[in-house]
Amino acid sequence: MKTLFLIFVVFLTQLIASQVLTFGVISTVNPDIMKHKLKPLMKEIEKVTGKKVKFQTGYDYTDTINKFADGTFDIGYIGPVPYIKTQDINPHALEILAGIKNSKKSPFRSVIISKKGSKFKKLKDLKNTSFAFGSPKSTLSYYIPKHILVTSGTMKDIKNYHFLGRHDKVAQYVIMGKFAAGAIKQSIANKYSKYLQIIITSNAMPGFMIVANKKLDKNLKVKIKKLLLNLKNKDALKTIKKTAIGFEQRKDSDYDKLRVIIEEVEKN
Repeated sequence: MKTLFLIFVVFLTQLIASQVLTFGVISTVNPDIMKHKLKPLMKEIEKVTGKKVKFQTGYDYTDTINKFADGTFDIGYIGPVPYIKTQDINPHALEILAGIKNSKKSPFRSVIISKKGSKFKKLKDLKNTSFAFGSPKSTLSYYIPKHILVTSGTMKDIKNYHFLGRHDKVAQYVIMGKFAAGAIKQSIANKYSKYLQIIITSNAMPGFMIVANKKLDKNLKVKIKKLLLNLKNKDALKTIKKTAIGFEQRKDSDYDKLRVIIEEVEKN
């Protein structure tokens, strides 16, 4: 009798799990904010799949990347460097369903910023100063800006640097004067534009994407991809990013240039 009960519990647990899709997210800002941003899209996915979609993130970038790599997430919202790092751990982990398409006025860019009105207006002004990066696994708050600093010869002149984890925290600490400058994505710089000045802006890069675990049911992946590429609910899109104008086809090779940047940064 006890054995039958245990079998029933296992069966029921598996049945419940099969009715839920875990939506994994790299949180560039506070996880509660990310959950709010993605909730309308998650609702749209629930409609087309008939399954409950559950938001989940890791403790930090590294933990979240490991969860993408080990199959914890069925689908997810992930940035370029975390995607590449996931593929490095497990090349068979993810399939790109679609990428966020940004307006030409606000593409996916990194900016190096300082407090508005401060004397730090050019890269050369950062000599012997403190600098704030976001996460060491972040595209726009570490790899792209560090590549700019290294190739310009500025990195060797910076006195010290620290990782603060999130873009919004970098912005806030620079505004408070705890760091002379920092690196964040352009949209966060726009949010704090009253208090920040931009020292330099990077070239545009292919940005965040929606991915699926390669082991996820093929029919579900087809349904979600079709939804994304033909999304009618513009509010679901604008909640994620105000300047987003849709989803577009994206492939792994679109990130080859970024792979070169990562390699160059990790050598320095």
